[in-house]
Amino acid sequence: MNVKRAPLTTKEDQHEPGRAASAEHDEHYLPPRKTVHPTEKEKWLRFFYRSLLWIFILLVAGLLAWGWKLVKA
Repeated sequence: MNVKRAPLTTKEDQHEPGRAASAEHDEHYLPPRKTVHPTEKEKWLRFFYRSLLWIFILLVAGLLAWGWKLVKA
């Protein structure tokens, strides 16, 4: 249910139409939704990549330890 409302203007704004439009725009300006509410996808993507990095580091450390164990034996 969209109801168009006439913008509230003063006598000064009626003489300068550009000023009234910019004032109305500034009063009702909302930032993009993405900046206010970041997506959960980005948060999970960061978690996924960090977990892959740690798995890789642990794998390399485990293989090095296993290799040293085999070399010493």
